[in-house]
Amino acid sequence: MDNNIKTTDATKNPLLQPYTTPFEAIPFDKIEVAHILPAIKAGIEEEQREIAAITNNGEAPTFENTIVPFEKSGATTSKVTSVLNTFMNVRNDEEIQELSEEAYSLLTEHSNNIYLDEKLFARIKAVHDNADPTLNGEQQRLLQTIYDSFVRAGANLDETQKEKYRELTQKLNKLELKFQENTLKETDSFSLHITDEKKLDGLPATLIESAAVAAKEAGKEGWIFTLHRPSYVPFMCFSTQRDLRQKLYMAYSSLGAKGDEYDNRALVVQIVNARLELANLLGYNTYSDYITSQRMAQSTDNVFSLLGRLTWSYLPTARRETDEIRELAREIEGNNFEMMPWDFLYYSEKLKQKKHSLDDEMLRPYLSLEQVLHGIANLATRLYGITFRKNDEIPVYHPDVRVFEVYDFDGKFLALLYCDFFPRKGKRSGAWMDSIKGQYKDKDGTDHRPHVTLTTNATKPTPGKPAMLTIDEVNTLLHEFGHCLHGIFSDVTYESLCSPDVLWDFVELPSQIMENFTTLKEFLNTFAFHYETGETIPDELLQRVNDARNFKAGYNCIRQVGLGLIDQAWHNISKPFDGEVLIYEQKAIEALKLLPEVAGTGITPQFSHIMTGGYSAGYYSYKWAEMLDADAFALFKENGTFSTKIAQSFRDNILARGNSEHPQVLYKRFRGSEPRLDAMLQRDGIDTICPHL
Repeated sequence: MDNNIKTTDATKNPLLQPYTTPFEAIPFDKIEVAHILPAIKAGIEEEQREIAAITNNGEAPTFENTIVPFEKSGATTSKVTSVLNTFMNVRNDEEIQELSEEAYSLLTEHSNNIYLDEKLFARIKAVHDNADPTLNGEQQRLLQTIYDSFVRAGANLDETQKEKYRELTQKLNKLELKFQENTLKETDSFSLHITDEKKLDGLPATLIESAAVAAKEAGKEGWIFTLHRPSYVPFMCFSTQRDLRQKLYMAYSSLGAKGDEYDNRALVVQIVNARLELANLLGYNTYSDYITSQRMAQSTDNVFSLLGRLTWSYLPTARRETDEIRELAREIEGNNFEMMPWDFLYYSEKLKQKKHSLDDEMLRPYLSLEQVLHGIANLATRLYGITFRKNDEIPVYHPDVRVFEVYDFDGKFLALLYCDFFPRKGKRSGAWMDSIKGQYKDKDGTDHRPHVTLTTNATKPTPGKPAMLTIDEVNTLLHEFGHCLHGIFSDVTYESLCSPDVLWDFVELPSQIMENFTTLKEFLNTFAFHYETGETIPDELLQRVNDARNFKAGYNCIRQVGLGLIDQAWHNISKPFDGEVLIYEQKAIEALKLLPEVAGTGITPQFSHIMTGGYSAGYYSYKWAEMLDADAFALFKENGTFSTKIAQSFRDNILARGNSEHPQVLYKRFRGSEPRLDAMLQRDGIDTICPHL
């Protein structure tokens, strides 16, 4: 290992000092970008010494002298990396981008040095091959996961192969960072600037007000619309200006594929080919085989079986839904009208209004962000007995962020919850949960509680009005809050097994099960009051919302299946790809095509989930987890939707257990049976259930 990494004075670096903040929270108010790289180098040096202590131990390898110290090693590196990852997600400016490439190059090299260390692996293998029968279940799980992580990181390779592994991981690190940087920069660089008020026809007042604020912040007159979801989606749903919808659609759907400095297509080819080479090096035919071997699905064949069953079940409905929207468009525009992708959301909203007298803006006045947060907190209290206490003394990385202390029903401190709700430049789009401090227990039983983040890009408040959400944004908030509950309730001994660090196709169950509450009257009536009148949502309106719950259910499912197939198309190749990215993508989903193809547009060049995130060869996980959540929520309904008994069982058997046992075991313990697809199909109003393929 390299022992010559130089660092700066640790006493002046807040990342290298004990945190004296409440609950040992990250001192974001003291951390500067310049602190990160020296702290990473210091953390690497520290971990090198920790690993050397393990490998130089003259005693025979045991769980206590090898596995436990390895599990505890790298605390400083993890602490600093958590800060770097947070900054990259929420304030990714030029300074962070310049730092990240060097930082992740060092971290990748350091990780390779550990996992390719022959002396270290020999000790771990000895403990694994001669496992102590007195180890408890969690200890056995830790031993197996650590052993598997070494094997999957190349520990069994010869020296020539190990050097190739190092080369490929460093290459992938650089390619993925560049892909992410390009996507963020191009998204932030686009704006649709309107100065003619007539061009705002059809747009909701809240969107117009937000666009006016955006223009003012940019020092311009008029209104500015962006490619961020709170701006893009309502514009596409309600703007009567077809030419502007087309302009916005083309800008969004050609992200990473415009032939400019932000074009990601060459990066895609390099990424998928490097991943294939890596998988082959480790003995797998495809990268998908490599990934799914450590998933609930267990194999690529099982992934395709799920996607095939969903296609068989949902595609006829999706085609009927699309035809119905197309027919309405022709009724309005004339028989010769050809509905294009930039028309779909607009006319689907028209159809929803026609069938259900409903559009996405009608509930917004009842869904102010503050009231929604109040309702979600009360739901968590009702189900699990937990409470939240705002703490303004906790340092934050941006003034928008607010922090809550979370307490159990008995008053025990559970976690810190950081909430960051609004879009801004440098913050990546979408919504996510992250764990910035994992849960674990010391040998003396001291329970170190987690710190988790909940981040969205919701509609911002405007002068005189609170931030108000659509029902879809409420759904998103519930989803991410479900991930947060997973982290908050973690109750394991070893941090690497804590929630939500579980198998990737299991991780969405705790989030997606919360979505089932979104439109329940008994839930909404606890907080959904009109921001001006204080009235609850009228029963008749709420009935229309629930009647429309399955509106476009077929289309939405097939879209997700299509994304899963695109992911598999890239990661199920068995020889290097040398074709055209957008053409290959279209061929992968040709059988699912519901709308005309538009040249120059595609998903892959901006598909960060699979190109830079953890969903490579695993995007199917959303539908897999949806199968789990529908099946699991059926048990809630059987026992009373707000059953504290079932909620406690879900907490004890799913949320608290992290990766301490295989998720199949955990799920069967909670549900009493294997997960079934039937509940999801029935919930979506799909009558024909496909047999196993």
